[in-house]
Amino acid sequence: MSDRIKVLIVEDDALIREVMHDVLEDEGFEALCAENTQRAIDTIERDNGDGITAIFADIDLGDKGGGYEVARRARRVKPDIKIIYTSGGAREDFTRERVDGAVFVQKPYQPTQVCSLLRSKIAG
Repeated sequence: MSDRIKVLIVEDDALIREVMHDVLEDEGFEALCAENTQRAIDTIERDNGDGITAIFADIDLGDKGGGYEVARRARRVKPDIKIIYTSGGAREDFTRERVDGAVFVQKPYQPTQVCSLLRSKIAG
């Protein structure tokens, strides 16, 4: 059993998903990946709240649902899960749609910035 912090990356862009996976792993996290809303929800439900500590989710996944839906479903399973949203577009809906305590990182971002933000969110 790993004692590393488990983070679910939800990103439909394969290159971004791969880069974030590699950076998180290099920074000591255990990274899981999902390329769409349903795969993310399936991963969360399989995990059953036991291990995923945080979710880094693109809001616009190109399917029905997106990062906001992933976060809402995750909070039903694990109310204290940390959420960081990202998107390349303007986010007028962020305040209305986000789950409590979530933060937003505008694309393009530095992957190390996301790692620092994850650490600070997890530390409390």
